[in-house]
Amino acid sequence: MSMDPILLQVVIYIIILVVMAIFLKVALNFVKNSNNTQFGRVFLTAFLITLVFFLLDYFVGGWIGIIIALVIIWVLISVIHHTGFGTAIVVTIVAVILYVIVFWLLGYFFGIPFFLF
Repeated sequence: MSMDPILLQVVIYIIILVVMAIFLKVALNFVKNSNNTQFGRVFLTAFLITLVFFLLDYFVGGWIGIIIALVIIWVLISVIHHTGFGTAIVVTIVAVILYVIVFWLLGYFFGIPFFLF
């Protein structure tokens, strides 16, 4: 029995969203002056981040879309979690570093190539 392709895309999207929210929450906890670090609020932020990336990739695309998306994401993080703009950039960098480390270790221990993540 196989899954419908659209259902499979939705399941993958939800898994990515939860993983992103977990790494974002951990990164926000590293920052001392961040507020609203409850998982529900962080999940909302992760949802808005994915929405911004999707819309800008669809309508603008390329490096311009990525740069605009990053600026909007940093503004979202700074507004929702009451941090400064620079702190939002640090939170993003910490979340990406944690993501790379964790998935590299998972790939190393389970023999899965890193580029599949």
